[in-house]
This record gives sequence, C-alpha cells and structure tokens, in this order.
Amino acid sequence: MRGEYAGMGKSKLALLGLGVVYILSPIDIIPDFLLIVGVADDFGVFLWLLGSLLGESGRYVDWERSVIRGRVEPPR
Repeated sequence: MRGEYAGMGKSKLALLGLGVVYILSPIDIIPDFLLIVGVADDFGVFLWLLGSLLGESGRYVDWERSVIRGRVEPPR
C-alpha cells in the first residue's frame, strides 16, 4: 500500500488489469459461440492471470519476510 514493493510495477498491474477486462468483456478475439475454441481463449487468459497472481504473491511474501527480518532484531 505504501508502494515500497518494486516487484509489481505499473506495467505488470496494467497487464493484469487487461487480463481481467478481457475475461469480463463480451468482445473476444475468438467468439464464444465457437464452443470449445471460443471458451479456450478466455480460459487461457484466466490460467495466465491466476499463475501470474500466484507467482507474484509468493515473491511478495518472500520480499515481506526479508523486510521484516531486516527491521526486527532476532531474540537473544
């Protein structure tokens, strides 16, 4: 919230936002009435979005732990 985490820049946020808009948009590159192929492109974007969010959340947790370790002295 303070903007200290550099791993999630504006370009990554924009791509994730575009992925959400693409999934929710009624306009597709491949129309949904083409049954399997039309739904597959939305599902592919969904899988990419989910993988990106899960991967980035893991990197954020690692970063947050390193920040906490740097600020807090270990018990003696």
